[in-house]
Amino acid sequence: MIFGEKIKKLRLERGYTQEELAELVDVSKRTIINYEQGRCYPKQTEIVSKFADVFNVPVDSLFTDEDRYVQEASERGGSSAAQDVARLLASAGAMFAGGSLSEDDKDKVIRKLNELYWDSREKNKAKYGKN
Repeated sequence: MIFGEKIKKLRLERGYTQEELAELVDVSKRTIINYEQGRCYPKQTEIVSKFADVFNVPVDSLFTDEDRYVQEASERGGSSAAQDVARLLASAGAMFAGGSLSEDDKDKVIRKLNELYWDSREKNKAKYGKN
């Protein structure tokens, strides 16, 4: 579960509206909506800390490694890149968590993803002259 999903779940469990939560963490209602829809992530750690305080949960329980990957993709490639990374991670997570693929097939998928990554990196390097 990514940051926005956790925030929405906790907000609903605590009975807050998006507007009430926005006031508590000192952001706009639109920002809460964007977080919950996975369109963006807090850029400041103090915002994540405010959410943790409001919900009385550890910061680490709100912001996972997956969230950090998506946030980094957003910073480097914008919201489209972030959405691509989020979809890829969600699909891969679902596949490995209990999909119908055998262990051998999962290994093949990982090998193919790795191959696709390195091939595209080489093509981009040749095309753009950078990594």
